[in-house]
Amino acid sequence: MSEKDEIAREVLPFLMDLFPGVPVSTFIIVFKYFTIAVFSGVGIFLLSYLLVKIFIRHKSERYIKNLDALNCIGKLNADDGKKKMLRNLILECVILGTKIDFHTNRKNNSKTVSQIVWKMCANLGMDRDLSILYTCAAMVYDVGFLDVNSSYFHTEVLSVKERKLLRAHIMGSYEHLLFVPEDLRQSFFDAAMFHHENYNGSGYPEGLKENEIPEIAQMIRVIESFVSLTSKRSYRKVYSREEALKILKKNSFSYDPKFLSEIEKIV
Repeated sequence: MSEKDEIAREVLPFLMDLFPGVPVSTFIIVFKYFTIAVFSGVGIFLLSYLLVKIFIRHKSERYIKNLDALNCIGKLNADDGKKKMLRNLILECVILGTKIDFHTNRKNNSKTVSQIVWKMCANLGMDRDLSILYTCAAMVYDVGFLDVNSSYFHTEVLSVKERKLLRAHIMGSYEHLLFVPEDLRQSFFDAAMFHHENYNGSGYPEGLKENEIPEIAQMIRVIESFVSLTSKRSYRKVYSREEALKILKKNSFSYDPKFLSEIEKIV
């Protein structure tokens, strides 16, 4: 006797007592199709999950090939162990960033933000180690969004409660970032936690201002704003480069003047 038949033998008497007068044949037919539906649903779920994983891996591999930060590792004055660690970190961040973009319905957001961070670091003369670290952090700064229902990113109008949940995404970053080596983790936490702080202290979650805000968070603050304005969003139109820069300057109180000036040179 199969496991399915064994379950049926246990369940049918209970159902017959619960619904007296209903023919046994009806229960058997219902049970049969219910079982098929359950197993089909599980199969579809597993197949969908697998396809998403393949899609994310494929997109990540295509992006990695031309990634400046990865190609730069060979030029570092570091031992092979550190270079290998940085390569693995970049690969993990690219895959996670692709997953975040897929979940939030923001095409290439993590890639675009991180590329501009890399260029800005170069323009400011930062050393390569720090540039790589900041670029990786910029790939995954919105990792807390993975704990938010993905349907929120496909709607034009959100309730007050839903907007609060979106704002709270920064608080869910910690567990997702434990894959980062401990001695490098602070920049990732700073990026995830403080990229909504404003230069004049009007941001959140802690109302930090000026130099109280970690450098990587200040960079992402202005870069993310520009990328968001010039990218397709469900709740507003896409702005041109010139329009976006005007909006940033109009809201200059939100951004470090140094990074606001730099982004105009880069984009």
